[in-house]
Amino acid sequence: MNGLITLSLSWLLGQTAPSSAPTEAEATSAVQAAQLDELRAQMELLQVQDEERAQQTQARLDTLEQERADEQVTRQQAELLRQESLRSLARAQEWIAALDRLLETGEEPIGPAVVSAQRELSDALAGTADIGRGESARLIQNVLQRLGTLEDSVAQRNPDAARLQLFFASDELRSAWRMNLDQTRLPALEP
Repeated sequence: MNGLITLSLSWLLGQTAPSSAPTEAEATSAVQAAQLDELRAQMELLQVQDEERAQQTQARLDTLEQERADEQVTRQQAELLRQESLRSLARAQEWIAALDRLLETGEEPIGPAVVSAQRELSDALAGTADIGRGESARLIQNVLQRLGTLEDSVAQRNPDAARLQLFFASDELRSAWRMNLDQTRLPALEP
């Protein structure tokens, strides 16, 4: 009875009975709980790593997509420049034909036609240089130089020399035009 009274008094006073050593089942349960906590921590770490990899992969994809879009814009701009250059070369060819007619008749001054042809050639040269067409640009520069000698030939009353320069200029201009035309065979742009 004394033991019961001692236990009741301990309980009333807030003291607990002395604990006994953990059992094997309790020890196993504690080890399993610790292993479960460790597995949860590893899972959380793997999830964080997976999220980081996914973000890095998405960032790389975004970068590649932006590079592709930039390349497409660059190619489209180059194509527009090439087309404008072709139009300028065609207009310059028309001016050269007009100059040849003027020299043949000898009736009108050729200065305005020379200036107009040079303006078209300068526009074509600017577009050609911007898109990296070196040989075509060289040919256009040759034509510009030839046109620069026409008025001197006319002033020296030598229209045949001027027409010969126009002949060569026209040939070089056609070559430059064909080079720009042939370079339309760029790889197709993907939609």
